[in-house]
Amino acid sequence: MAIKSIVGTLFGKVLENADNILDSVITTDKEREEAKLSLKKVLLDAEKEAFDQEVKDRISARNLYQDDAIIQKVLATLFTVAYFGLTYVMFQYFVLNTVELSEYEIGFISTVFGAMSAKVNTIIDFFLWWFLKQKQQLIILYYGKIN
Repeated sequence: MAIKSIVGTLFGKVLENADNILDSVITTDKEREEAKLSLKKVLLDAEKEAFDQEVKDRISARNLYQDDAIIQKVLATLFTVAYFGLTYVMFQYFVLNTVELSEYEIGFISTVFGAMSAKVNTIIDFFLWWFLKQKQQLIILYYGKIN
């Protein structure tokens, strides 16, 4: 949706600027209106093509991640271990005061932790999806096909 609004805004500004140029270059009202209609058609076609490409990209991405690979599981597990490891270090430093860190180390850990926190929900979603997929496969094996 964000891309569509950005593209729509961009094409709107192009159309507005083009209208001003057409008004100054073309002298008859009939030619001016025909040129503006032609320009609007071209811009609408371009906007439709951009939206169609966005839809194709989404479908392609969904097909790409339809089946999970071992590397996804390894990276998600590694991410989770690292995230909780950093959480432990920060807890030891800030709450228990049992770890001594320099300002550089505190800044680095805080930056990495903050960046990782932005993606924790994605990793949790991946694990939940993977476990539900495994559960569904077990049910299929045990009971047969699910309706």
